[in-house]
Amino acid sequence: MRIASIIDISLVDVPSIPVTVIFTGGCNFNCPYCQNASLIPLDSGSEREIAEVVRETRDYLSDGYCITGGEPTIHRALPELLKALRATGTSHINLNTQGSVPSVLETCIPFLDSVWFDMKAAPERYQEVTQSKSDPWPRVRKSFELLLDSEVKLWPRTTYVGNLITPSDIQRIFEFFSEVGFQGPYHIQNYIPSEGVRSEYASALTTADRSEVEAAIVNSPPGITVHLDWR
Repeated sequence: MRIASIIDISLVDVPSIPVTVIFTGGCNFNCPYCQNASLIPLDSGSEREIAEVVRETRDYLSDGYCITGGEPTIHRALPELLKALRATGTSHINLNTQGSVPSVLETCIPFLDSVWFDMKAAPERYQEVTQSKSDPWPRVRKSFELLLDSEVKLWPRTTYVGNLITPSDIQRIFEFFSEVGFQGPYHIQNYIPSEGVRSEYASALTTADRSEVEAAIVNSPPGITVHLDWR
């Protein structure tokens, strides 16, 4: 499968667990605010054998793995990679996903301990915000429900981007959570301009004022604990 890079140890990608981070190449979304935009092209990264990746990461001084991208689930070999990583005896495997490939995600679930699930926008705005050729929301919803019905820790999060995401997006995401019965933590992080964002989009995007989001979460549903990860 296509691997873009590997970080030997990270203390920020999974709460309280030092993990090795594996970045896969390629994504089927085209979000304008993506800070890893160099990983969007499907030919980004390079083809590597799973056994080679496992050998490289086995001796790193971490307690688990975080698989991110790009979008890892576009790779049909992802379950095989997760199975091989689990066989090393690792204590925790985390996946970052936007949920657009439920068929692959479903086969990954037995090897996962936690998932960061990127909620991009209100359901009716998914195609617009992700700049997809077709509406990905039905597949995203299916992925969320698959995880909700599993034993995997589900951590939804949204990047709040000025001039793109609005308080009404957050309210609609709350409504979705209530509809499917999700209860637990929901993380909202602020967009910060970086060199990884493509220049043709960066000039139109801003870092939103925290007060705008605070007003939007006043009426969060019962059972939802909102974390404002403002950086």
